[in-house]
Amino acid sequence: MEHVEAIDSAQVSLPLRRTFRDGERTMTIALLVRDADQRPLDAPWWRGKQVSIIGVDLDGNFFLRHSGGAVLYWDHRSQAETVVAPSVREFARRIE
Repeated sequence: MEHVEAIDSAQVSLPLRRTFRDGERTMTIALLVRDADQRPLDAPWWRGKQVSIIGVDLDGNFFLRHSGGAVLYWDHRSQAETVVAPSVREFARRIE
């Protein structure tokens, strides 16, 4: 699985590269979840297709790997998700 290599590699460099940009919005990543530790999300507020948490920003919002391969950003305040990358590999590549 190509996303395994991408997220694990990004986690190694997290102390140095923690910023993710999505257009005009900038998020600071607090942590990334190793692929071996990812599990399908089971939460009462999640109503979409199966996702796994792959990261969390400093505000406690989640980066989610969607079953279709895209990476979503879940904003707790607005209770909405947006696509921030078409794949985990692209998400990891865009961490600065």
